[in-house]
Parts: sequence; C-alpha cells; structure tokens
Amino acid sequence: MLLAALGLAAIAGGCLRPLYADSTTSTVGGSVKDALRGVEIADIKGLVGHYLRNELVFNLDGGGAPDATKRLKLEASVNESLEVVTVDYANGRADSAILVATATWKVTDSATGKVVSSGLNQIRAPYDRSEQRFATVRAARDAQVRAGKSLAELIRGQLAADLTS
Repeated sequence: MLLAALGLAAIAGGCLRPLYADSTTSTVGGSVKDALRGVEIADIKGLVGHYLRNELVFNLDGGGAPDATKRLKLEASVNESLEVVTVDYANGRADSAILVATATWKVTDSATGKVVSSGLNQIRAPYDRSEQRFATVRAARDAQVRAGKSLAELIRGQLAADLTS
C-alpha cells in the first residue's frame, strides 16, 4: 500500500513544472520570466500606488535589465478606504483601523493592443491607532507600504499564471 502511494506520488511529481523556471513558456513568446521582465509599469496615483509600482518594478524586473525592450504594459489604479474596528468608548477614539486597498489592473500587449491579463485584488492592512498623533500617522503609512507590497505579490503571481502557456 505504501509502495503504491509512493509510486503514484513520484508519477504525479513529474507533471509539475515551476512557474518561474526558464523552461516555462509564456503566451507572448519566450519564458514567463522573460515576459515578466518585458512589462512596463505606468505610474500609479496615490501613496499605495507609488509603493505598488516600486514593488512591481523590482518583482517583475528584479533590477536586472532596466533597458530591456518592454513588450507589455501594466496600467493600474488603487482605491483606499479605512475601516474602524474598535473604539475606546471612554474617549471616543478608534483604537485600531484597517486600511482596505483595492487595485484594478490590466496588462496589454503593446504591439497588438490586446489585453493579456487583468484583475482586481484587495488587501486589508490593519494597524493600531494611538493618542500620539505621529505614531498614528506612522502606523497608517506602514499599513500603506504593506498594502502596496502585498498587492504587488498578488499581481505578480496572477500575471505569471496568466502568461503561462
């Protein structure tokens, strides 16, 4: 019984191929890794958008080939909202909050204008609020940075999956 399970696992293990391997081909030609390096990222408004763009530039290109020919173009917009989770009823202040950041994006082929991939991703980044104003402002900024990084990871994974042929 154990031998049969191990044999089945060995056979199934050969069917998988790494998403970011050089041998994984993309729908736009070349490897998925090369296709991701060929994505130009337009400016994204807002502070979360700024951090999202910076993370995408680094995650897709890796800083290795900034002068490479860009065949695909990613355009995105980010909407932010704030949810108050708990309130201290003694003084009427919110003790914590959640930043909700939603990114709507699409990737188009520059040559054909065809949409290669698109998506809508949402991240929730909680943070504590303090009576000290600067501490609250800094915690909110850290939540925006975390939201940008998390959105970039989600977009990169979804884009890589969509580009796999």
